[in-house]
Amino acid sequence: MKRLIAMMISISALAADIKSLPNQAGNGNIDLAATAIVDSKEIEHTLGVPLEPGYVLVKLRASPRTAEAIRISPDDFTLISRKDGERSAALDPVQIAGGGDSLVLSSKTHYDGSPGVSNTSVSVSPGKSRKEPDKALMEALKAKMLPDKETKDPVEGLLYFLMEGKNKPKDLGLLYKGAAGRLSVDFR
Repeated sequence: MKRLIAMMISISALAADIKSLPNQAGNGNIDLAATAIVDSKEIEHTLGVPLEPGYVLVKLRASPRTAEAIRISPDDFTLISRKDGERSAALDPVQIAGGGDSLVLSSKTHYDGSPGVSNTSVSVSPGKSRKEPDKALMEALKAKMLPDKETKDPVEGLLYFLMEGKNKPKDLGLLYKGAAGRLSVDFR
């Protein structure tokens, strides 16, 4: 009996030392498995159409672990760079493929001659309509995007992020803040 208790204590101590595996995170409510895609050729292969440089795709599988349905949404995810702290919220296909009108914000700072005293004015004006939407890109992005829905079943899809500079998966992390709690996925 003493040996059995000692083994159980050893197993529980080992379980406490187990950390999330790379590209995975979980809690009692949800399990996440994700892969960051930064290479332009791999992005084109995944989407079936080319995408401008600067985008990062995250292939995600979210598996609820509760008896009740959990809302899973692209809005729950943020990509963060460990190199410079840059953060990017998940983008909607319309934000990537174009077709919307733009809004121009401009600010001017006027100095009145006194040290440390300035007056800043901000003006807002409608911009020109952006280029025509890229329909092939829009269809590919929408078809492969992580669905925004309540579910008890696992869901899979892509998340789209815009990040400056050259990024490597090992320098990126995915933050989840949603109905199932808060999690962080480390990429390798």
